[in-house]
Amino acid sequence: MATVAIVGRKNVGKSSIFNRLVGRRLSIVHETPGVTRDRIYGEIFWRGRIFNLIDTGGFFPEEENILASKIMYQIELALKQADLIYFVVDGRTGLMPSEQEIAELLRGLSKPVFLIVNKVDNKSLLPVVNEFYKLGFSKIFAVSAEGGIGFGEVLDETIKLLPAVRVKKDTQLIKIAILGRPNAGKSTLLNTIIKEERAVVDEKPGTTRDLVNAQFTFKDKKIEIIDTYGLKKRSRIKEPIEFYSMMRVMHIIDDIEIGIILFDVTQGVVHEDCHIASLLLSKAKGIVIAPNKVDLLKKKEYKLILDSTTESFRFVDFAPIVLVSAKLNTGIDRLLQATLDVYSELRKKADPRILKELPFSLKPPPDGQILKISQVGINPPQFRVQTSVQLKENYIQYLRNTIRNYFGFVGAPVLIKTELKGRYKR
Repeated sequence: MATVAIVGRKNVGKSSIFNRLVGRRLSIVHETPGVTRDRIYGEIFWRGRIFNLIDTGGFFPEEENILASKIMYQIELALKQADLIYFVVDGRTGLMPSEQEIAELLRGLSKPVFLIVNKVDNKSLLPVVNEFYKLGFSKIFAVSAEGGIGFGEVLDETIKLLPAVRVKKDTQLIKIAILGRPNAGKSTLLNTIIKEERAVVDEKPGTTRDLVNAQFTFKDKKIEIIDTYGLKKRSRIKEPIEFYSMMRVMHIIDDIEIGIILFDVTQGVVHEDCHIASLLLSKAKGIVIAPNKVDLLKKKEYKLILDSTTESFRFVDFAPIVLVSAKLNTGIDRLLQATLDVYSELRKKADPRILKELPFSLKPPPDGQILKISQVGINPPQFRVQTSVQLKENYIQYLRNTIRNYFGFVGAPVLIKTELKGRYKR
């Protein structure tokens, strides 16, 4: 697909425009400058046409530090990939000196540029737009991301310039999120999987703030993988941006099918890692556990890590564990294969003939009988159990374990609904 990149200095409303156009809150919007750091991708559907949109971090022409240079590198990658550029400026603050520098850089690319004057919320601000003609671009649009004003014209002009790609019914997209604490290696894992530096990687924890997503194909399956903000205890959240980032992760879990829980083997499993597993379990999502940075261990320590991980996550003992090194690309194919296996298990249907006979092989509940077991749903697998007495939680767990013994459902939560019927007579 054709690609449009959104660029501009910090705090001009690039992420607000991105969210407005893609119809999803993928990028965090906050008054603090420099919130966006990675390249955030979304798809635009307009008048039967489709194209990619990239949100980028704010230009750092006046700053010299390692993080700023990494963000600039992400902007450069987006510009290289773009067929068209949205150069966003702030209509309230007017033309800034740094924007002349950005304009010169963009003109050197020999690519079409739309100058988007944002925050033009009312007609009184329209005269300010004329000031931006000094930047030398002929296509200028006055918009308001907050009010949703002016974007129809922008999109109409966009599809005139981009190659014609019609909207197609997409194949099944498997959605996976990489979850874990700060500095567990989530962004490195994303970059390694897609073989591209999509997310900014920095030694300082909490570099990723937005949801950084990418699509790729593995063994003929189309996968969307999402890098997320590192989760931590609420008591340790000091800034509003951290809170918004964490809430965004909570919401994205509703949309995914499988969560990869990544943790640093040198730090071990802690409360936050188990909390992530509990969260995935409560939302009935597939789970894969990936101890990361095994390149820092000796081979003879692998079994110890596997055993300790199994013990720490015993309440989700159905989840596969795959040792990886995101940095060295160790175990990544096995990890991806495990996610595909879990995806299949989420959709698996149990043999109805075995289910019909299963009640007769069960240990009956106290003073009662199991009358019938039937599968009533997939993704996740769901079963209805008809019983003559009210079942206690320990017996329901026994049923769940028995179903797993017969049918597997590796990495998939098994939901059981009970239905009380009259007493059963043989």
